[in-house]
Amino acid sequence: MLKKLSLAALVAMGGMSFASATPLTEAIKNVDLNGMLRIRFYNEDPDGSHSYRRWRTNGIFIFKVPVAENIKFVVRNSVETNVYTHDDNLYPAGKSSNVDDNIVNNLLFMAYSKDGFNAILGKIPVATPVTSADPAAPGHGAGVIASYKVNDNFTGAAFFIDALKNPGDNTGLGVVIPHNVAGVAGIFNTDLVDGQIWYFNVNNVVDSLVTLSLDAYLPIEYKVGVHVDYAMGDLDDDFASANHLSKDPKNYFNVALTTNIDEVAAKLGYAYSDKHRGVVEFSVDAPIGAVIPTANNYNIANKTETSSIYGKLGYNVDPKTCVYLAAQYQDAGSKSGNENNDLTEFTIGAKYKVNKKLGFHAYYDIADWDDKADYNDNNEFRFEAKYTF
Repeated sequence: MLKKLSLAALVAMGGMSFASATPLTEAIKNVDLNGMLRIRFYNEDPDGSHSYRRWRTNGIFIFKVPVAENIKFVVRNSVETNVYTHDDNLYPAGKSSNVDDNIVNNLLFMAYSKDGFNAILGKIPVATPVTSADPAAPGHGAGVIASYKVNDNFTGAAFFIDALKNPGDNTGLGVVIPHNVAGVAGIFNTDLVDGQIWYFNVNNVVDSLVTLSLDAYLPIEYKVGVHVDYAMGDLDDDFASANHLSKDPKNYFNVALTTNIDEVAAKLGYAYSDKHRGVVEFSVDAPIGAVIPTANNYNIANKTETSSIYGKLGYNVDPKTCVYLAAQYQDAGSKSGNENNDLTEFTIGAKYKVNKKLGFHAYYDIADWDDKADYNDNNEFRFEAKYTF
C-alpha cells in the first residue's frame, strides 16, 4: 500500500510541477542536432616495455535551440572512455582504465547573429590557432567571443576567456590556465592570399602572443599551394623568471608546399622552433603547431631549437579509397640540451569513405628516436571508425 501511495504522490507532484511544460513535439521543433560518434583501437609496441592495447570511444552531441529571433542556446555534451590493457591484464605504466568515464566537457552558451555580427557567450568552445582543435577535446572556457564581418574581404574579432582549458597541454602551464585570456583577431582574403592574424594576452603569464597564417596559390600550370605559419610569444618577466623560462621572445615558423596532380596529392614542409624556452601555443593539437603529417610526433612549436622536415604523399585509388605515406626527420639541434634526441618517423595509412557521414581510417606508425634514454621507440597501429551527423 505504501508503494502505491508513494507512486500516486509522485505522479501527482509531477503533474503539478510540469503542468505548464512545453509538449515534446513543440520543444524539439527547429532544434538542430549534430555531432560525432567515434571508435578507436590502438596497439602500442614501445621499445623496452610491454606492448599494450587501448580502446578510445567518443560521443559528441551538440544541440542548437532557437529561443528568439537571431538568438540560439547551444548545448554540447561530450563523453570519452579509454581502456588500456596488457596481455597479462596489467595496465601499462602511467595508464589506468576507466571503463565507464564521465562527461568530458559540457558546454552551454548563447549564440547571437545578425547583419554580419556574431557572438557567443557562456561556457564556450575556444577555436583559435593556439588552442586545441581536437574535435573530441577542444579548447574551451567561460567568456565571450564576438566577430564582425566588415565586408567580403575582412572580418574582425575580439575575445575574453576565463579558465581556458586545453586538452593536450604541452606548455607546462597546466591543462587549465587560471588567468584570463584576452585578444583580437583579423581574418582576411584577397585574390592572391588568404590569412589570419591573432593577438593574445594571458594575464601575468604571456605579455603578448602573436600568430600569423597565410595561404596562397602559385600561378603555374599545376596548382601549387603555399602555407605559412608564424608565432612569437613574449612571456611576462616575473613568470618567466619563476619558471626558468626565457625572457626573450620565442619564435616559431612553418612553411609547406602542396600540390594535386590527377589522383596524387603531395605535401613538403619545414617547421622550426628557436632556442628560447617559451610558449607560442597552448596545446599539442593547436592548429598552428599540429602541422607535421606523421601520426604521433606532429608538433614541435614549443620545443627548444628543434626543426622538422616532413612530407606526405597520397593516392586516391578510387572516389572512396585513399592510401598515403607520411614521413619526417626531426632535428633537436645543438643547443637544446637534447642534441642526440633526433627522430625519424614514418606513417603508412589508408582511408575508406563508406558514405558522406561514415568512414574508416587505419595507419601504422614507426617512431625511431636516436636517444633512447629520453624517448622510447614505438610502433603504433590504429584503426578508427567515425560517424558524423
